[in-house]
Amino acid sequence: MYADFYNLKEQPFNLTLTPPFLYLGEVHKEALAVLTYGVVERKGFVLLTGETGTGKSTMVHALLANLNHDARCVYLPNPLLSTEDFMHYLARTAFDEPRSVTSKAEFLFAVEHFLETLEHQKNFVLIIDEAQDASLELLEEVRLLSNMGTAEKKLVNILLVGQPELNEKLNQPGCRALLQRIGTRYHMNPLDLKGTEEYIAAALEMAGAKNPREILPHKVIRTIHEYAEGYPRMINILADNVLLLAYSRGEKKITPSMVKECYEELRPEIASSARESEESIPLGARRKPAPRVRRPFKWAAALCIIAALVAFSMSPYGKAVVERLTQLIPVNYFATPNDPGQGHGPVPDRTRGDTASPPPYMEPMQRPLDHI
Repeated sequence: MYADFYNLKEQPFNLTLTPPFLYLGEVHKEALAVLTYGVVERKGFVLLTGETGTGKSTMVHALLANLNHDARCVYLPNPLLSTEDFMHYLARTAFDEPRSVTSKAEFLFAVEHFLETLEHQKNFVLIIDEAQDASLELLEEVRLLSNMGTAEKKLVNILLVGQPELNEKLNQPGCRALLQRIGTRYHMNPLDLKGTEEYIAAALEMAGAKNPREILPHKVIRTIHEYAEGYPRMINILADNVLLLAYSRGEKKITPSMVKECYEELRPEIASSARESEESIPLGARRKPAPRVRRPFKWAAALCIIAALVAFSMSPYGKAVVERLTQLIPVNYFATPNDPGQGHGPVPDRTRGDTASPPPYMEPMQRPLDHI
């Protein structure tokens, strides 16, 4: 889509690269050399591990392209099979005349006959991709299959390809016998900055770019490497998207900010993107926090106490108590001081030597409170 815009013959960063356009860095060259050695020299079990996106499957296809016609290969991309399904799959893909097997004994007999015909002609290679998903029962069947051979050489070469979790599975007690048979192994690491630069430059040159640095400058490549963390698959995705973004805007000059924009669009769930979006909103437009809910437990308790007192005062027992309490406090004692006919008379003026008259004698209560 953007190839003509950058004067390219084809898109340089396809996720599925064919071997003629495959670039091999130092890591990939070492991995391919180890795989080729293990298969050609018939070492039995070969183990290739690496994180997702490091290029393991690409190395397998490069290996298949490098092997000559004397090798007979069976590629199993999905090992989520039962032992019975595995026997049927192998019988239908490996044999010259695909056939169905009805029992394990029939399967072993057919495999033995098939290997005898290949002993002096071809090298039989069984490649199991995503081997970390294989069950322990299936791995044990694969180990038993590797027993078929002569004292001089192995007739069955098995390549296990998987993520680092495969090492954890092989270290389990049930796989101890299989682990001891692995004599050749290689772990693929991500590319460093130099490897990323060489990888991107080679991809652009294979696509027809005369000067790759004019399309993707050093600063842009460094930003791609930081976000992709050196994984070739993520490098392809970011480089392809940033070229498409610049093409859609009609800009041939690509900047690191464009790479960041593509990364955030590809990974919207990252926390930094959400935080930057929140900070870009004006303060007045941000969502206000919900008001604090006050729990009126104290007020409810006070109202309950008041209601209980009111109910008590309206009962016969409560009325008697209130009546006796009102008799203890004379009403005229609270009369206004300037009312000569009520209370105790005027308030004495102590500045003139007046003395306060004692309060009138209060008659004792005639009725006792014993009945309350």
